[in-house]
Amino acid sequence: MLSLAGCGGAAASNSAAPPKPVHDDALGGLLLSADDVNGILGTTDMQAHPVVEQMADHRTMLPNLDCLGVWQVNEAPIYGSGNWKSVRQQLLRSPDTEDWNSLVVQSVVSYRTPDAARAFFDESADRWSRCTNHHVNVQVNGQKLPPWKSGDLTTTDNQLTMPYTRGSGEAIRSCQHVLAVAANVIIDVAACGPQSSDFTRGADVAAEIDSKFPR
Repeated sequence: MLSLAGCGGAAASNSAAPPKPVHDDALGGLLLSADDVNGILGTTDMQAHPVVEQMADHRTMLPNLDCLGVWQVNEAPIYGSGNWKSVRQQLLRSPDTEDWNSLVVQSVVSYRTPDAARAFFDESADRWSRCTNHHVNVQVNGQKLPPWKSGDLTTTDNQLTMPYTRGSGEAIRSCQHVLAVAANVIIDVAACGPQSSDFTRGADVAAEIDSKFPR
């Protein structure tokens, strides 16, 4: 599923207690409801699509693996085969058409150990650092997707944040992609909304997901 066609921030917990490992059967409970996302994005009619439990693979559309994982959430070539255990991903958008104004793709990916999740986070930090201020232009069946341009990467001990813009002219949307590590889970979130000079809704969504971890 091509969920973003180019959208992207991160999650930092303010809790004193570190999160505990999450079992695979509890992953879905970490995702936010449409009402939660409406509250964060300032929308009223976010429509939630069904939760999916598999990775996508768009490497034929974007062979540059340094940017593939920034351009899209949950890409199989980036996460690898056999390293992660389970994934829960959901798309929400308003209005629920291809001409949406606001969009969120939220996901959580479990690993067998916190060290394994941390290793993927560290690897992603290296990849993302090579996709700053980068243009992505992709065609599907001869039709150009909205142009995409990344900004500067911000990193902390547990979070990567990348702003980007999607579209052109009046159709430009401001976006933020966030990848965070919490216990044995990777939080992978992208959010987009009307053009703004300081769009941080991806980080806000990721932080709210982080707040639902057991502690």
